[in-house]
Amino acid sequence: MVLECSLRCASLLIVLLSAAVVTLGSVERGGASLPSPPKQCGNTTTYCPATATCCTHEYSPSGFGCELSSFPSTCCKPGPKLSPSIQSKNCLVIGDSVSIGYTYFTTKALSEECIVQHGPYDVQDGGAEDTAYGVTCLDNWLVTQAQQPVSWDVITFNFGLHNLNQSEEEEAKYRSQLSNITARLSEIRSKHNTRLLYVTTTPFMPDDHFGHLITNDLNAIARDVVHGHVDEVVDLHRVVTDHCGQNYTDCDWCRVHPCYLHYNEDGEAAQGKFVAEAIRRHL
Repeated sequence: MVLECSLRCASLLIVLLSAAVVTLGSVERGGASLPSPPKQCGNTTTYCPATATCCTHEYSPSGFGCELSSFPSTCCKPGPKLSPSIQSKNCLVIGDSVSIGYTYFTTKALSEECIVQHGPYDVQDGGAEDTAYGVTCLDNWLVTQAQQPVSWDVITFNFGLHNLNQSEEEEAKYRSQLSNITARLSEIRSKHNTRLLYVTTTPFMPDDHFGHLITNDLNAIARDVVHGHVDEVVDLHRVVTDHCGQNYTDCDWCRVHPCYLHYNEDGEAAQGKFVAEAIRRHL
């Protein structure tokens, strides 16, 4: 009897194991298997999706970025540096080098209310650069540099100073690409109740002084594109012109004289405070 029981138990065990294997295979074939883990780039803190390729980027703090499978010819800078906070709210600033400059002050102002990070993780170059780069790399900036997903409470974004071409063709391209970026961020806003803010592009005085008001054109296009998709338009352009004047060649906020693209500590502090106040309204 003991032998008979042992045989029956062994047969039952084989049946159960076979069923488990079939079920597991079905789950995998059905596409519900766990995703492959991200790949580490060298011995650094930067990771890429399993389907992407690690690439070298001179302006990435880790020295690496990701070539995403959908855009294999572009090296995307990594996403924000830190893991998402579970104790504080998470806020993301997407933008170029001007936003890199003021994010330090925005972070400081909101230190007790929100963990503010910049996307991409870039401390010395053009950040999110132009809209074409944004279309390509946006998904890599919405996760951390370790490819951790983040439920963002507030996202601010801006594109403009790397699109300074006033031709009809280039402005149409700007509109189309910014529309792509806005639609993708708007979907996150709808799905996750993320508050979405668009920040206007600050002046570019070498052009404005001679009547080529390209940033005014881009801001008008951007306002039209983001209308109905964002919770607020944060008018950083006006903050600068209210202080420096509508048409100026020099200003005490400018980093170089005559003024160019970037701002000194006073200018960055004023901009950072203004953006922080806007974010605070939506926390």
